[in-house]
Amino acid sequence: MRDGIQGEPGAYHFVIDLPSRGGKRRQLRRRGFATKKEAREARDKLRAEMAGGLYVDHSRLTVGEYLTDHWLPTVAATVRPTTLDTYRRLVRLHLLPTLGPVRLQHLDRSQVARWLATLSTSGLSAKSVRNVHGTLNKALADAVELDLVARNVAARAKGLPSVERNAPRAWTVEQLQAFLAAVGTDRHGALWRFIAVTGCRRGEALGLRWSEVDLEVGTAAIVNQRTIAGGTVVEGPPKTRAGARTVALDPETVAVLRSWRRVQTEERLLMGAGWAGTDLVFTNPDGGGLWPQRVTATFRRVAGDLGLPLIGVHGLRHTAATWLISTGTNPRVVQQRLGHADVSVTLGLYTHVLPGHDRDAAAALGDALSARPVTGL
Repeated sequence: MRDGIQGEPGAYHFVIDLPSRGGKRRQLRRRGFATKKEAREARDKLRAEMAGGLYVDHSRLTVGEYLTDHWLPTVAATVRPTTLDTYRRLVRLHLLPTLGPVRLQHLDRSQVARWLATLSTSGLSAKSVRNVHGTLNKALADAVELDLVARNVAARAKGLPSVERNAPRAWTVEQLQAFLAAVGTDRHGALWRFIAVTGCRRGEALGLRWSEVDLEVGTAAIVNQRTIAGGTVVEGPPKTRAGARTVALDPETVAVLRSWRRVQTEERLLMGAGWAGTDLVFTNPDGGGLWPQRVTATFRRVAGDLGLPLIGVHGLRHTAATWLISTGTNPRVVQQRLGHADVSVTLGLYTHVLPGHDRDAAAALGDALSARPVTGL
């Protein structure tokens, strides 16, 4: 049995003879090992599996077959619908056309590097390139767990473009005041104010139900969201575990929501049996939920008509966070209000509004050190 280990550091490989089939000699090649020790351990494991009748020959499985027939159906049960929709789109557009025909066990780091170089010069943004690579990286990591390949050749890939994080687009308080004043009587006026005050995501606001709102206490529980996946609206829990939270509402926002609920009650009486009865806070005139992309289009149109900078609905969330941090609110409070998983995410996004606080802190410490020394120590 041929089982010699060949290659050089980072690229060791071995070949094992498989039982012949139809009189034809067959071999199994595994490559991409960092050390001879790793290659030898993988070889011995395969030999043991073959001896025990546990080895399944996947040597002819292509990257495309693995992704479409094995990985996507399996991962569908473990990720959110929106994430699965993204995986499917990236696989279809950027993985199958280039890496799809390559045998899974023959894929190596040099092929991944060339593929990344092609992606980077294809017109995709740096963030998109990293997202596509992340999909392949996740898929190959799962392939390692299934013993379909020995190593994840997309891990620690070189050539990934860096992504410069720009300051989130947001309005000034004056611009937000002007916007809310202008849309106060609009159908979506209550929706815009709710997002601007709570800093919640678009989908979280659209998934809010009256049963989750306490207007007496002035709180709203964010436990659901409406998003788009595969061209349809899907409902589910917030984006992260930390996204499930309860946010306080100011008296003016409570008053706005009370007024909107009266309008909605009138619409329900008018529709009669035709009322959808979703219990959603923000609805169409028939009680049905709002289409997320249509909400975004409406916001852009209204903001454009008012001559305000186009920040997108998510910009209202950024506006709320920027204002809170710039006025000295504890970042952990902002983190909890926005539903970020960790305060480092909050600080990373809104560092641009902190320099003034740093100067204030320096001045305060300087004043303390310049005060008259305490005697008797």
